[in-house]
Amino acid sequence: MKQPSRSIPILILSNLVLLGALIFVCVFCINHPHSSKYPLVDITRDFIPQEDFIINIQPLREQVREMIDQYGANRVSAYIEFLNTGSNIAVNPDLKLWSASLGKVPLGMTVMKKVENGLWDLNSELVLFEGDRDPLSSDATDPLFRYPIGTRFTIEKLMEYLLTYSDNTAGQILTRNLSQDDTQLIIEDTGAEELFTEEGKMSSKEYARLYRALYTSSFLNRDGSQKILDWLANASFRKYLSTGIPEGISFAHKYGENRTDLVIADSGIVYLPNRPFLMVVMVQKLDDSAAEDIKARAFMHDIAETTYNYFANYQ
Repeated sequence: MKQPSRSIPILILSNLVLLGALIFVCVFCINHPHSSKYPLVDITRDFIPQEDFIINIQPLREQVREMIDQYGANRVSAYIEFLNTGSNIAVNPDLKLWSASLGKVPLGMTVMKKVENGLWDLNSELVLFEGDRDPLSSDATDPLFRYPIGTRFTIEKLMEYLLTYSDNTAGQILTRNLSQDDTQLIIEDTGAEELFTEEGKMSSKEYARLYRALYTSSFLNRDGSQKILDWLANASFRKYLSTGIPEGISFAHKYGENRTDLVIADSGIVYLPNRPFLMVVMVQKLDDSAAEDIKARAFMHDIAETTYNYFANYQ
């Protein structure tokens, strides 16, 4: 009887050894940039093509400024940053407007930091109190304010409702259970001492640092940052900047509406393949008329579309 060839298992074993060696080399190179051919250059240059490092955005800067001048130069605070290079546009960086629901992003980051530090767990539960109920803001088909007093929600559900559906009740529950030390941590760690004024106003440029911290995982670890960005990317709201972003392009964003002070805002990271950029645009409307609302929405659409097209078509 013919004996099985011994060369087959030896070949399989040698292939496994080779595969293991390749994996080791890849991991070693990623974790030890000095093994690279360019030890003094940012290691990400090994993975992103040269053409995707855009530094010349002056034409876009001029377009954006012209659009803002036409809308109302003293009524818009805008910040745009190309994340690969840090090239940015800041218009009225010192103009502070009411943040409205944009404040839910730092709140979510504060909660996730508490989870990351082991003080909470995503499966931990918090209780709905009467004072938590707020019917004014929620994109969810099943908003939390409709639940009976005493209902218990997991941290994970509250975070989803906070960031995906902008549910005010979820925000009230989470805020009530945080300490001043919890909220101070994100301010100190991200350098956001000037993020909010005492009245709760903020500028687009200061707010952008939160998205940068999420994108680079510099405040939270990658698991926490990814979860928050996932919730933001699944947001059901599609009115302002998102209308200028093509379908199929992920946009991890948070919007805000302050109906009393007539402020609308939208902010987030546009994941254009190999060319991600962040946008924060805050608009002060003149009045609460339908015509002014249409004008503000059209402005948001146009500035997002113009920015997207510039980065997508840049050569």
